[in-house]
Amino acid sequence: MTEVSSAKAPYATRYERGPLTDASTEATSRKKAPAAPEGEPSLHPSRMTPRQRDRRDRLIDSALDLLETLEYDQVSVRDVAEHANVSLGALYKYFASKERLFAEALFRWAETLPTNIRNRPLRANAPRDRLMEAMHRAVRAFEHKPQMARLVNVLLNSPDPTAMEMMARVDRATSVAYLQALATIDPGIARRSVDVVNAVLSVSLRDWSLGRTSINVVYDRLDSAISLVIPA
Repeated sequence: MTEVSSAKAPYATRYERGPLTDASTEATSRKKAPAAPEGEPSLHPSRMTPRQRDRRDRLIDSALDLLETLEYDQVSVRDVAEHANVSLGALYKYFASKERLFAEALFRWAETLPTNIRNRPLRANAPRDRLMEAMHRAVRAFEHKPQMARLVNVLLNSPDPTAMEMMARVDRATSVAYLQALATIDPGIARRSVDVVNAVLSVSLRDWSLGRTSINVVYDRLDSAISLVIPA
């Protein structure tokens, strides 16, 4: 997945910046985000007008654009609002907190994994090899954009229940891609296998993003887990 978008990238490219889109990282110092206003309920997408949905999309796209070169804690919600040409007050009508905004951005990024696999079919034939290939693509995505792995860590530790719900959606979106790779085996076995390997991936990516291990170890752990749960 290879294309580095600038801070003002066209919104039409939003779906090209997901887990299979290469991008470079270059952290710079930025101001912290202000606290979200109290008591401001966010608009639900199902109740939005087309114009409101477009504004919400621009905010999510802007968050992704800024994450191309910055870390989560270097981007403020004001930065996102300015980039999207939306007022800060309007931003809070859509996202009650910074964590909710970036959880949505992470979900949009993760959603491209199953799409990528549909558009670029896996080359392997055996179920075990197909799952390895699919999960290697996901790891390469994080390898190219390690700031996204660090964002996952932030959101997994969030006390915001809405952010946690979004993380569950991220997990379901990526699991779809892995289950596609195991379409020829028993669905129950496939589901359990993906759950086990996903747990290994989560822990391994966390260790790598925190500098506790190398990316090669992440690949090795994944391959070992897949070999254990899916016979050759």
